Amino acid sequence: MKISKKVLALMLACLLVFGALVGCADNGGASSAAGTPPAGSVAAGGDVDDSLVNTELSGEITQWVWGDYEIRGAVDFNKYYPNIKVNYVSVPSDEYEQKILTALATGTDLPDVVNIESAARGQFNNMDVWERLDAAPYNLDTSKVLPIGIPLMSNEKGEIVCVQVDNCVAGYAYDRELAIKYFGTDDPAEMEKIFSDLDSFVEKSKAVGEAGEDYMFASVDDAYSAVSGLYQKDPVVVDGKLNTDKSVLPTYEFIEKLVANKAVGPYVEWTPAWYTSFASNNIIFYRAPAWFISFMMKPNDPDSVGKWGMMTPPGGGFNAGGTAYAIPKGAKEENKELAWAYIQWLTLSQEGAESFYNAHATSTLYAPAYDTDLYKGEPDPFFKEQNVTEKLNEIAADPRTTASIMTAYDFVMKNANAQALRDLEAGMSAQQAYAKFKTEVLAAATDLSE
Repeated sequence: MKISKKVLALMLACLLVFGALVGCADNGGASSAAGTPPAGSVAAGGDVDDSLVNTELSGEITQWVWGDYEIRGAVDFNKYYPNIKVNYVSVPSDEYEQKILTALATGTDLPDVVNIESAARGQFNNMDVWERLDAAPYNLDTSKVLPIGIPLMSNEKGEIVCVQVDNCVAGYAYDRELAIKYFGTDDPAEMEKIFSDLDSFVEKSKAVGEAGEDYMFASVDDAYSAVSGLYQKDPVVVDGKLNTDKSVLPTYEFIEKLVANKAVGPYVEWTPAWYTSFASNNIIFYRAPAWFISFMMKPNDPDSVGKWGMMTPPGGGFNAGGTAYAIPKGAKEENKELAWAYIQWLTLSQEGAESFYNAHATSTLYAPAYDTDLYKGEPDPFFKEQNVTEKLNEIAADPRTTASIMTAYDFVMKNANAQALRDLEAGMSAQQAYAKFKTEVLAAATDLSE
């Protein structure tokens, strides 16, 4: 396995500072109750076509997990592979990536299936420690994956080294009552007309800030999560040089304007206070992929009926989070085939898509499932009977919707960005915060230059 001690040391250092965010900020696998599966979805526990059952593969594999994302999502796996036992080993979410890095650094065993969250995936994907899944003997067919998923599964060579299970394209959820109060409508189509670009958010935020009762976003963190993906169309590193002037800087400039308009709330993302913000009735917008709705919004605002709406962000959607599965090169050879059968079933089959959707009300990236009725969705009372599944799939199909290109420097940048957001919150200018951001990134990643 080719991995430098320098890279491992850098990642371990970053994780010690930033570890809590990795485990919860960018994934749907938080240890929390999922939203109720939509009415009309395929019922779990139904009859299984005998021709789809594989009794030849037999053995045990191990997967490190937190919460019950896979346990519930893959609940039907043994109906199709009755002789493969999956041992789910619980690892605290804020220790997960560090545990992987420690195992790599010390040569201790990794599980047969490793979860790789989006926050650190750029680094992990570019370590030469995972099986290449689009080559023999796995031969992943990329035509079966939604196009937006391919960059999320690839290393810098364009090789597929993991498979993301969840479609994490995000829309904007908004408080309908506050939308009427400040913008005169709660209709999704009208909201999209009003907020046709990010300048519209800045302009409308003035009235919100002047009222002094409500906020456009719960925090600077939420504002960053809501707009950063809209700017990140290009790689953040090109030929060994930082390429963030057109992504990070304009995001900071957007946040600076909202802070100046007093339109950003005090609820720091992923803190206990932040979880209360969903039911506070004073936050207008959240960026909201399907997992965010099921794991964050509904559990933390359980009594709301008809409160929320869903709209397309200006300029299209973007990927927000996600869980991917990889097979370590160092796994036992006899277990690699079993691990691939499990991953392929969960992420790249109609049966796995049905099982996962029933558990989490979240679509997978398995493209053929979108040609069936599985994701037709149903009116959601939480969203005033809006069909949110249908809306999110519409956003995913929007040709403007993209996934940011992942790099080996993403985690270093996330670490620097965390401090920059606190500086912006305190009133620092976007230019100053961006200068500090670049200084921190270049100090941590000494092989990069401006």
